Amino acid sequence: MAQNNNRMLIHEIEGNQYVKTDYSPEGKQTGKQLLKVETIEKQNDLLRMPVKLYSYNRKGDLVDSTKTIYTCNPDERRILVNLLSFSDYAKGSEIKINVNGTNAFYPGSPEPGWKMESINFQMNIDKGLVGFLGGKSKVNIHNRRIVSNDTLQTERYQINSEVNFRIYVMGIKMKEFGYRIIEIIDKEEGIIWQKFTSEDNESYFVIRLL
Repeated sequence: MAQNNNRMLIHEIEGNQYVKTDYSPEGKQTGKQLLKVETIEKQNDLLRMPVKLYSYNRKGDLVDSTKTIYTCNPDERRILVNLLSFSDYAKGSEIKINVNGTNAFYPGSPEPGWKMESINFQMNIDKGLVGFLGGKSKVNIHNRRIVSNDTLQTERYQINSEVNFRIYVMGIKMKEFGYRIIEIIDKEEGIIWQKFTSEDNESYFVIRLL
């Protein structure tokens, strides 16, 4: 089951492919990316998850391709697809994920109207740069609630939430920004659709599982 132990485990997105489509505040497509999660490796007591990113312009032409490695401890085999959403990687990046707390990411038996606890984690950029994310980024996903709709009757459910990013360089907070999130979770396949809307300018992007 994709929601084994009430967590979205790193192994559950192994081999998956996702399409991320960017839109202006007016709903005009501005770009598209294909994310391919490769085979997970174990090295030096760590799990390493390679992710390839292919970027396309509005015409559908390939403009860039990069590869980034996500790592985490075997005892913390949890990783959110939400992290892949911000994958404007530099070549050769390596990212270490540290999850704070033990709150459930995605419940296996959701109930309409259920308000879930916040999720906090930290991203350390060990090598290279990652788009607008700095050397250390603290992430808080809050106001998480299961929305009552027909998806609960089709083995799928919806979670609405908000995410806040705090970017630090040499211990100094340099930037803070947030998104509103809508997610559709399949009880067997995990996250199959996400929409992130910027709180700054209402631009948004959509991620879907292929």
